[in-house]
Amino acid sequence: MNTRSIGLVTILVPIVFQLQAQKTPKVISPNTPFDKVAAEAMIGKDGTCTINGLVSKKSNYMVNLVELYPCTDYFLEFLELKKKDKKGKKAIYLSDEAFSYRILTMIGADGSFEFKGLNPGKYYLQTRVVQTKVGNGEKQVGTETTTTYNGYGVQVGQGSRAIMEKTRYLYQTDENLAKIVEINANGQVINLTL
Repeated sequence: MNTRSIGLVTILVPIVFQLQAQKTPKVISPNTPFDKVAAEAMIGKDGTCTINGLVSKKSNYMVNLVELYPCTDYFLEFLELKKKDKKGKKAIYLSDEAFSYRILTMIGADGSFEFKGLNPGKYYLQTRVVQTKVGNGEKQVGTETTTTYNGYGVQVGQGSRAIMEKTRYLYQTDENLAKIVEINANGQVINLTL
């Protein structure tokens, strides 16, 4: 009878751990209500301000977009929540409504981008830069051992050395570039580098 209970415990323990590992993270959103009127006022079509920018890092631009978000109180709280989650383990999201107030623009072949028709206010800009890099190196593929004998057949030395092979490898880096910029007056043109 003891054998059966031990077997049952052995079977149940892995199932319990498997269920715990598959928990979905709790979704966190800012507590501040999203101010649709303030967001519309910043990115309204009647604006006279422009942001001209340049992505500072060369990239193959797999994601060739720059995103612009109006920095309402809701969005600033969102950034604070993301900043506190240093390990990136929490699911922190904007509401669908707040996310719909972003503006996207394409990155040119030279890394340039532009946002027109903005009004004075603070804006958050971000893009992802994915770079594919090539590296050269050597890897050990074996060992060569040499044994030396004298004229009488007695071993007088032994040594070994690594057998190396040249190799070439590819790797990717993925970096998020972001900046907050403030437009202070109508008609202002901001030049920046991400």
